[in-house]
Amino acid sequence: MERAMERVKFCPRCGSTDVFWASGLPQLWSTWECRRCGYRGAVILEDSEMAAKLREDFSKEKASR
Repeated sequence: MERAMERVKFCPRCGSTDVFWASGLPQLWSTWECRRCGYRGAVILEDSEMAAKLREDFSKEKASR
């Protein structure tokens, strides 16, 4: 029997993969948190192409500050 592959999770603000469940165990009402940019919310990405674009945009925005 094959094990289901776990999808990589990305921050919707900066595209980082350094995200974790902020409220402990994963539940429907749980919140994700990003260690890179501080994002906290229920929305998380699993699209690597979109995450790459977000990382690029986030880096440009951070550099312009």
